[in-house]
Amino acid sequence: MKIAIKNIFLLTLFTSLILSFISCELEDEINEQIEESIDTEETEESEPEVVLSKESNITSISVILNDVQYNAKIDFLNKTILLTLPSGTNLSEIIPAITISDFATISPDPTSVKNYEEGVLFTITAEDGTTQEYEVTIIAPSNENSIISITLDDELMEPITGYIDEESKSILFEVPNTLDLSAVKINITIPENAVASLETESIVDLSSTIALNITAENGDVSEYSVSSYTTNLLTNPSGDNNGSGWDFDPNTGIETTAEYGNIFYITAYEGDSSPHIYQTITFPRDYSEKYVLFIGNLTTEKVLENSITRHSYLWAKQIGEFSPDDWIYMQGMGHSAGANEWEVVSGSHKLLPNVTGTYFQLGQGRRNGDPYDGTTCKFRDLEVRLFESAEEAAIYVNQVYNQ
Repeated sequence: MKIAIKNIFLLTLFTSLILSFISCELEDEINEQIEESIDTEETEESEPEVVLSKESNITSISVILNDVQYNAKIDFLNKTILLTLPSGTNLSEIIPAITISDFATISPDPTSVKNYEEGVLFTITAEDGTTQEYEVTIIAPSNENSIISITLDDELMEPITGYIDEESKSILFEVPNTLDLSAVKINITIPENAVASLETESIVDLSSTIALNITAENGDVSEYSVSSYTTNLLTNPSGDNNGSGWDFDPNTGIETTAEYGNIFYITAYEGDSSPHIYQTITFPRDYSEKYVLFIGNLTTEKVLENSITRHSYLWAKQIGEFSPDDWIYMQGMGHSAGANEWEVVSGSHKLLPNVTGTYFQLGQGRRNGDPYDGTTCKFRDLEVRLFESAEEAAIYVNQVYNQ
């Protein structure tokens, strides 16, 4: 019995020692794990994880010209960039300033690119290696919006070239009396990349003035007016003494010179009434309230010593069913230069409603008391034309006739 109790005591003691040892071992292991965990946390805090940038954008493009900075428009959604510079800029000499995301790189090198007109594809590489492509285009759109040439076309005639007056932005067509102005084909040549408000070969109505706008590539607009005017309505203006359409008083006629060809003349002697040369003109179509221009190159030849120089002049009056109160004479325009000097004389006059024609006359003017001393007045390059406005008639006189 004592032996059994002793054995139980020893077993219990042994078990206690083993459990104590195991407990110490377990405590040491737990402590080691705790220490390792603490060391790991301290290591992670002292050496944080490196995060690389994913940004790969072009953030700005600009060019400075004559101290003015021009900035590009960036479409981040479609990855396209457009920089617009002034017209005429030499794009082969442009090196834009390009900024990109921090830590990113760009390829190709912008300084190596010589021409951006067709668009240049740049690759932007982020710090983490991801990439994006941007297409960069630089343009210098033209500001050209002038008409290069303009013609009228008809199956029965050669093309008619319009006269272009850039100062007034007016285009004038000299049209034959037989042309149907309500439906003529217009052909227009304009600068490259410009746009006209009328397509070439359009059918237009030129019985009154029409508008024509030309828009340049950069958006600038030129506004033209397009009108027609008649050919010379005088019959046989350079004819002979029996010229068709002309009536000659005594001591009037036509002489021929090598320099100018046929020249009309009027000579007045003592006892003569004031002679004239005249012609009746019927208008080819309705020109109510439009403008008639009559023009000629005139001179007065003084033939007697100390005689009073008299003046050649042009004048006309309208034809139509007018009341006496409405009757309008187109007043004469006298040659004002000195004797033996040629001078262009012209005048334009607004026509009455329903006017059908005009009497056109060449005359020799004198003041009361002036003698008929054989002075001769001369006329050449005579014209009568119809215009849409007085301004267009003035353009013809100053820019076309005088040339």
